[in-house]
Amino acid sequence: MYRRSPEADVRRIGQVLAAVEFPAAKWQLIAHAEHYGADACTRAELWSLPVATYPDLTTVLTALGLLAPPTRVRPGYRTQPGVQAAARTRPTS
Repeated sequence: MYRRSPEADVRRIGQVLAAVEFPAAKWQLIAHAEHYGADACTRAELWSLPVATYPDLTTVLTALGLLAPPTRVRPGYRTQPGVQAAARTRPTS
């Protein structure tokens, strides 16, 4: 599939799906894009989505690989790389 740039693709798909009421199922996104008159590339990208109900546009763009998945860090949780390394090199007595 031909892509110009991730930024351009995000704008294009965002423009096509701007009036969609979320959450929306894959079929609703495709039907809206066809009603909107989206180009073949946009419709093909939407057809490539996994069958699911998408809570928002960001989730759609993430599923298409245009945005990085959000990282989840629990509040108050700090990673300690030294602790994991020490656990791997425990002395065996």
